[in-house]
Amino acid sequence: MRIPVLLTIRDRCTLRFWSRTPTYTEFLVQMIVAVNAGARGSIAWTDPTTAGIKAAASAFASALPELTPFLLSSPLSSPPVKFAHVVTPNRLDFGVWISSGGKALVMAANLNYFAVNVALDEVLSATQFKGMALVNPRLVVDGGARIVGTQVTFSGSVLSGAWIFG
Repeated sequence: MRIPVLLTIRDRCTLRFWSRTPTYTEFLVQMIVAVNAGARGSIAWTDPTTAGIKAAASAFASALPELTPFLLSSPLSSPPVKFAHVVTPNRLDFGVWISSGGKALVMAANLNYFAVNVALDEVLSATQFKGMALVNPRLVVDGGARIVGTQVTFSGSVLSGAWIFG
């Protein structure tokens, strides 16, 4: 049983848990990893915060109308949506939502501080969606990652993205 959780970003001012404030890309990675792991909300304890964190939170919030049919769904939804969470051996975190209506959502985050790529088929092969073809990706959350052909490319450290297919 999955229990919905809430991502709480805190301690920006006292820096007890971090040596510095997260950047735009780090904050987006934290949000995407939390959602992929089951979080259904995010809240910051401190405002005002940095421009980068506000921009990242705003970018994610702006995409919510398109993300909500996937994120707040279940196999019993109409149309039914199935979910898989994959963390690859090279520390890439993926959430994959597949709707019986023919659409898919992929949210991806690079947990590394270096560039890395992965074939989308490799991610899908670790799920119940093995062999599924995802076509026509449309970027809905831009954390710097890209889909080039069949590769998800993270050309730098801690990049992320979310795409709707179909």
